[in-house]
Amino acid sequence: MPHHRVEALLGLARQGLEIAVEFGGHSLEAMTWVARTVETSVYEPGSLTLTPTGVRFTLSNPPLRTGAFATCRVGIDGASPRAEGVRVRPARSTIDWRLVSGVTDLAPLELRPGEPIEFDVTLAARASDRPITVRLELECRAIPPLVWFEFTDTPRTPGAAP
Repeated sequence: MPHHRVEALLGLARQGLEIAVEFGGHSLEAMTWVARTVETSVYEPGSLTLTPTGVRFTLSNPPLRTGAFATCRVGIDGASPRAEGVRVRPARSTIDWRLVSGVTDLAPLELRPGEPIEFDVTLAARASDRPITVRLELECRAIPPLVWFEFTDTPRTPGAAP
């Protein structure tokens, strides 16, 4: 596990303990419920699909903070695919794919609630049928901080029922 991930997990554990001590265990349980609810309402369950070159997934309702994002990064199991290998488009559309390497301050990625968005990620090593963790990071220069979202799912083969 990368060093920065260990630091993040330790920081999260420390914050969880502080909340539990100050406000009680029920508060921590409620926060966990909210986080899980957000996760299941953003990522379209079962949409993680194997493709001939990698994986594809859909976000039903992009991150809760809507807006124009100047950077977009996708990580798969802690590794960062080449930016030229990550594409995005409105879900279930015929609109051409857009490379996330072209997302900038002047050409932002605009996300709106209720408008599903699809990601296609080319991987150096083809994903298998084991669970994988996907991390999406979005940054809006006007309104920090970094917005990130992470989910773990088992990719399905095309045509399989979700």
